[in-house]
Amino acid sequence: MSAKLANNALTTLEDVKIMLGIAPDDVDEQRDAMLVNLINYASAWIERMTGRKLGRQQYTQRYVASGTQELVLLQWPIINVEYVKDTTDGSIIPPEEYDYTVAVSYTHLTLPTNREEYDYTVDGEIGVLYKDNGWTFRGYVGGLSYDFLLAARYLEVKYTAGYVLPKDATEDDPCTLPADLQGVVWGIIQQEFSIMQNGAQGLSAFSISDVSWTFDKNPRESWLTTIGYYTRL
Repeated sequence: MSAKLANNALTTLEDVKIMLGIAPDDVDEQRDAMLVNLINYASAWIERMTGRKLGRQQYTQRYVASGTQELVLLQWPIINVEYVKDTTDGSIIPPEEYDYTVAVSYTHLTLPTNREEYDYTVDGEIGVLYKDNGWTFRGYVGGLSYDFLLAARYLEVKYTAGYVLPKDATEDDPCTLPADLQGVVWGIIQQEFSIMQNGAQGLSAFSISDVSWTFDKNPRESWLTTIGYYTRL
């Protein structure tokens, strides 16, 4: 089989064959190559729609300090931060000064005060570095009012973010890709594979006697809703 899974493939050929009712040991080079291409196509589409890289990778990136307590990184979930560096003097921000963000869970209302209780947990699911004393904004001033005109990207962050994809998973490092995202990949492949197999390009509905075909080439609303959960607005 000449086709190979792309580095960003969000499922495996074996899992796709099981979803399609094909035995994993049933080998057909042409069909399997087509399925691999569909996996790569669906995975690339999902990454483009989310605007992020989903597989676990290491990044070294420059950021403009927000001037608030939250520094939003381009990729997430954050797995590890090697360092945050102030590039103006090369100093490293002490890691004890920041967390991989504070996620707030609203638990319940307490009576009689009717105050909400909060459960604070530290994780990197939304890709934010939280710093109690804030990330100081720096830039260049100008004009009569000396407003900041140009922001300085003086923070350099080296970090690891993303999910362990199914093809990269091992017993010691299992897959962490959310199941609903992998389900979207399966749905796209099932739809496209059915259309290719039946030669019904563009067919939305067709019936003769008790035989009925219905295909929809547009993305399902449920797919777009799921993808929206993993997209930063």
